[in-house]
Amino acid sequence: MIHRSVLTMMAIGAVGLCASSIARADEVLKFRAILHANSVQSQEVGDVDGHVFSVGRFSGLASFPDGSVGTTYFTAETDYIKGSGTSLVYHNLTLKDGSELWYKVTVAVKLEGTTTIFLESPVTVLGGKGRFEGAKGNGTLSGQRLAPLATGADNYLDIAINVKK
Repeated sequence: MIHRSVLTMMAIGAVGLCASSIARADEVLKFRAILHANSVQSQEVGDVDGHVFSVGRFSGLASFPDGSVGTTYFTAETDYIKGSGTSLVYHNLTLKDGSELWYKVTVAVKLEGTTTIFLESPVTVLGGKGRFEGAKGNGTLSGQRLAPLATGADNYLDIAINVKK
């Protein structure tokens, strides 16, 4: 009877060890995305002076501290009054190994002169493929758009995401 209990405990321990080596570890991704507008469509809302609603698609590169680079793109809807307001943004990040991370951000936006400031805003991980399969998590995004939408809307975003797998 004792021999059987010892064997059972050893089997449970072996299964647990195998399961823990299969599980993927959590990770923190920190990168800067540099993007350019591919298309933007805007409409004056008309209810108050300077109220504009837009939908846009941006694409570019994600640069990581270790020197690696990925591609990134997002689609956003913006609701601004005189250049300030909010944007709902859905991002895709693709790494060299083909892994993809999908996340969304509701960005608080403030206009300062001709520069649009993306205030620190919460990121929510939606999932992914490859090493991000089944990922969840959260993080932050901040940055700036250095030129108006009409002139290419070049922007950079500093992103830190806690990816939980």
